[in-house]
Amino acid sequence: MSSKILFTLDEANSLIPKLLDWVPEIQKLSASMNRDFPDISNAREKAKWNGGSVEGAGYLSVVMKYNHLIRQIESAGCEVKGIREGLVDFPSIREGREVYLCWRMPEKEIRFWHDLHSGFAGRQPI
Repeated sequence: MSSKILFTLDEANSLIPKLLDWVPEIQKLSASMNRDFPDISNAREKAKWNGGSVEGAGYLSVVMKYNHLIRQIESAGCEVKGIREGLVDFPSIREGREVYLCWRMPEKEIRFWHDLHSGFAGRQPI
């Protein structure tokens, strides 16, 4: 089991320029998966009868790019909390306990944190 990365505020903020590139791209890919491949949902329905889709290769390409970007973020130690909302959390220590530094697209820097269980609704200014 790998140990969790804990971020200082400076370390987390140093990743924001990458997130400002990656998250909009992930959002575009996610929207594309939901919008541009209507035949894929039909193929899912037909799969039990060995059906397929002419859109399969294009869809797979989008899914692979999407997964690659998500893995980039997660391998840095961040947690993707909401694609549509552009939410990414950074595990951190505040006053001796683990919390999340909370970033939301298109913020240029992290200005909020929240407890592990309170989520976005519990965001508090740093």
